[in-house]
Amino acid sequence: MQEDLTPLQQNVLERYKRLADVLHSLDGTFKQFNTSHGGNATAEGVLQQIREIEVKIGLVGTLLKGSVYSLVLQRRQEEEQRKSVKDL
Repeated sequence: MQEDLTPLQQNVLERYKRLADVLHSLDGTFKQFNTSHGGNATAEGVLQQIREIEVKIGLVGTLLKGSVYSLVLQRRQEEEQRKSVKDL
């Protein structure tokens, strides 16, 4: 049957298969999480924990961007200082 499919159709089917595998893995992760918390984990509780993690990741991302920006500015200033010293 796969010989009858176009490459695009085969690609779409492969992506759907990967998506199904990821969803099954996610389901297993949720089941494992639920059993590790004594079966007391609710969807709302899991969502709350995910939101907390999302906020922390956002803060880390902001700190990383700030650090990179600071390094870029520092290097730019050092380069300008070197140029001004050479011009003297």
